[in-house]
Amino acid sequence: MAKLTGIVYVNVNGARLRSKPGASLKVGGPIQKAESDVNGFAGHSTEEIKHAEVKCTLLHADDTDLVALQQISGATVVFETDSGQRYLVRDAGTEGEVELKGKEVELTLTGAAAERV
Repeated sequence: MAKLTGIVYVNVNGARLRSKPGASLKVGGPIQKAESDVNGFAGHSTEEIKHAEVKCTLLHADDTDLVALQQISGATVVFETDSGQRYLVRDAGTEGEVELKGKEVELTLTGAAAERV
């Protein structure tokens, strides 16, 4: 029986972030589109190449450096599931602004298309 994913972990340059449940990963890479001709379905064409995107909500603590989070660039991000899968995003950086709202920090990291490792 397959082991199902329940919890995911986000690691930046080897350091595990204090992320809440619900982190997400868009793997990026070639985005395909179905094509049809007069005979019906003809196949898929590549519409565009997209970047990977990791979104997570961090719990804020006395050791959370918002400036450092805003300045992440050229980082290695590993998105790891408790079911044993790991996805590597190379050359990742912070996208958008880092904002502390109450006790939480929303963080979006983007980079090269994810690779399963």
